[in-house]
Amino acid sequence: MGDVEKRLNRAAIKVQTDTSKWGTVVAGLDGAGNGILPLNPGVPKRNVQMIEDESASAFDVNLDVGNYGVSDFSLDFDYRWDGLENLLLGLLMGVDASPAALGGGAFLHTVTLANSAVGLFASYAIEKAAEVHTIPTMKVLKATFSTSGGLLKAVFGVRGSHITSGTATLGSTTVPVNAHIRAKFQQAVFRMNDYTLAGGGTTLGAGHVIKPKAFSLELERKMDTEHVSGQQVVIEPIENDKPSVKLTMEFPRMDTTNAAYFAEWTAATDKKADIIVTGPLADATHHYVLNIQLPHLIIEDVEYADSKIIPAKIVLRGAMADVAQTGLTGLLPIGIFVTNLRTTSFVA
Repeated sequence: MGDVEKRLNRAAIKVQTDTSKWGTVVAGLDGAGNGILPLNPGVPKRNVQMIEDESASAFDVNLDVGNYGVSDFSLDFDYRWDGLENLLLGLLMGVDASPAALGGGAFLHTVTLANSAVGLFASYAIEKAAEVHTIPTMKVLKATFSTSGGLLKAVFGVRGSHITSGTATLGSTTVPVNAHIRAKFQQAVFRMNDYTLAGGGTTLGAGHVIKPKAFSLELERKMDTEHVSGQQVVIEPIENDKPSVKLTMEFPRMDTTNAAYFAEWTAATDKKADIIVTGPLADATHHYVLNIQLPHLIIEDVEYADSKIIPAKIVLRGAMADVAQTGLTGLLPIGIFVTNLRTTSFVA
C-alpha cells in the first residue's frame, strides 16, 4: 500500500452472525470485500475506568483498572450504493431478508424495522499506519440521512464494547466493487400527501412532489449500557425505549403547498411520504435505488421564520399506520428498499 493510502486510515467492518460472541472479534474481519469508506474512520477512543486508592497517603500509591466503558462515536459517509454503510443500516433496522434477484446482476433489499435489534452487531477495525485499532463488537444506535454539498449523507451513531490494538495491518482488505458510486441530492424525489385513517387513500404521485432545500431523516434506537459480574466489558446493549423516526424538511420560500402545513398541523391532519433516490444503472436494465417509505407521519412543528423572503420548515414524527396506505408497504413507521449489486443480506 502506498504512502498516500496509508494516510487514508483504511477501515473494515464485518457482521457477527454468532449472537453469542458479543465482545469477541468476528473471524475474517481482515478480508476482501470488508473495506468501508467513512469520512472519519479514526474517531473511536478507549474508555477505561481508573480506580484510585485513597487509604494510603496524600499521593497516588495504587491505581486499579476497572471496567472498560463503552465507546460511543459516529461514522459519517457520503452514501454509496454498494458501500458497507448499508450493513450499518441493516443492523439498526433489524431485518434484511435474502435480497430478491432482479436479473442482470441487481438485487432488491427489503430492510424492515424490527421490534428489537438484539443479536445484531459487527466488528470494526481502523488501520493506523502499522497498527490496527479494533472494536470487537459494536451496536448501531442511530442513522441520520441528510444532504451536504449536493451529496446524500448518512451518519451512523454506534456503541462499541471496547477497543483493542495490534500490529497487524488490513493488508487483505478491499472495498466492494463499485463502492465509489455516490448518491446525489439531485437524484432524490420527495412526495407527501394525506394519511388516510380508513386505509388506501390517494397514491403518491407526480402531483405530490415537494422540493425541500435541506432535510434530515433520523431513526434512533435508545439502548442501555450494563456491566455484570464476570466480565470487564458491558453486556450487549438492548433497547430501553421505543425507536423513534423524525423527518425534518426545510424549504427556500413559502408557497401554496407548504403554507398549508400550519393549518394542517392545527387540524391534526396526518401525512404519508416517500423519498426515492434513483442513481445510475447498476446493471444493464436496473438503476441503483434508495426508496424510503413513511406510511404515517404526524406533524410535530411548523415554522415560518422572519425574513424578506419567508422560508418554511416542517418537522414530522413517524408512527405506526393503522391500516395499509395505497402504494406503500407495511404498517411500520419506516421501510427502506435498496437496489444495488450486493447478492446477500446486509446482516448475513
